[in-house]
Amino acid sequence: MLLKHIGWALLAMAALPGQTGSGLLDRIRHSSLAPEQQEALAAAYAHKDFPGMEKILSAADNSQRKSELEALLGALEFVGGRMEQAIQAFHQAEALTPLDDHDRFTLAMAEIKMLDGKGSRAELTHLNQSHPQNPIYLYWLARLDYDQRLYEAAVDKLKRVVALDPVSVRGYDNLGLCYDMMGLTTEAETAFAKAVELNRKLAQPSAWPPHNLGYLELRLLKVNAAEENLREALTFDPKFALAHYHLARALEHEDKSDAAIEQYKAAAALDSKLAEPLYSLGLLYRRRGLKAEAEIALAEYKKRRALAVSP
Repeated sequence: MLLKHIGWALLAMAALPGQTGSGLLDRIRHSSLAPEQQEALAAAYAHKDFPGMEKILSAADNSQRKSELEALLGALEFVGGRMEQAIQAFHQAEALTPLDDHDRFTLAMAEIKMLDGKGSRAELTHLNQSHPQNPIYLYWLARLDYDQRLYEAAVDKLKRVVALDPVSVRGYDNLGLCYDMMGLTTEAETAFAKAVELNRKLAQPSAWPPHNLGYLELRLLKVNAAEENLREALTFDPKFALAHYHLARALEHEDKSDAAIEQYKAAAALDSKLAEPLYSLGLLYRRRGLKAEAEIALAEYKKRRALAVSP
């Protein structure tokens, strides 16, 4: 569940200077590199030429600023999706000079991406202790708790997150996820509903809060409400395969078979690894007496399941 929320981390990082997009270009231009090296590095970054970037930074004749350049390389590698290299660069920088908060947070996000819960927890704990009023660090510590099934600890942290930031969509959304895993469906529904309300006010709403509320309502057999929220999720992300799948299930509960079939097909087409829509589609075809269509759907389901478990 954690990795699907990495986008929240990137949004948070966008607010930190020198970590993404034009901020990294500014960081390059204000580095201790010679002007011609700055231009060469900026060009390599624009073309995603990582070997070129590494060559420029390693060749820089500035041993006194080695830590700065290693940290800069770490930030560049992170944005390029090269997490292993980013972590290595940040650790080399840290061996010379303590990382600043921006780079330490980026290191923590890279470690999360690499499923290094111990390393990311250490970095985030350091940041949280230094900045106890900044909810983003506490939020990510709660996410680590969630992934380790420490739901009560996660709830405690997320309650503090929403107290520090009462309009935190991700805080309420993840609070709902924790309550849901604890079997506290009333509390989960309340938290998800708050996340949905706040999410609508964002400049770029996420599809996850209405999806999570809709999926819970589907399991509670509140199918009309589930349909409404799942359709809202799809207005924010029409290619969200899981929302199409859960919407199909809600529609099937409402005896809207034709519409359900179209949603099952959409879910299967949008995510070639998602097998469940094909199973549900096959069963629905069977109930409607469409044996050939059912066999095709179930055969594809078995194929995807086999690929999922193969080494």
